Amino acid sequence: MILQPDFTKYSLALIKNNHVVYSSQESGLRPLWDCLQKYRGAGNNFTLFDKIIGLAAARLIADAQIISRIETLLASAPAKKSLQENNILLKARQIVPNILTKDRGATCPGEIIALNTADTGEFLAKIEKMLKRQ
Repeated sequence: MILQPDFTKYSLALIKNNHVVYSSQESGLRPLWDCLQKYRGAGNNFTLFDKIIGLAAARLIADAQIISRIETLLASAPAKKSLQENNILLKARQIVPNILTKDRGATCPGEIIALNTADTGEFLAKIEKMLKRQ
């Protein structure tokens, strides 16, 4: 039996060989950042369950080169395109134009950084700086 996402227990879970090897109940990019830092270089056949995948998350995932498949409740159209370009399978319940802030008043800061920063090194530095301020 293949493991199914259970977003009542976590917001993010990293799966290897049908077992949860990392999970977090935090929201935002921080748990993904921490997860990717911990498992960077550990092979490339992980599955990620994450409640929301925006372009910033997609670019972090592509850069880490450890995740081959993602299941999510919500993904942005730019994230979907980026993941397809990087041959990462995405299964999303809903695709939206952009990921918004919790109050739905604006596009989330990570998505803005990802949309406006083409260079990967510069993008990673900006995301790390944003996470340190949170």
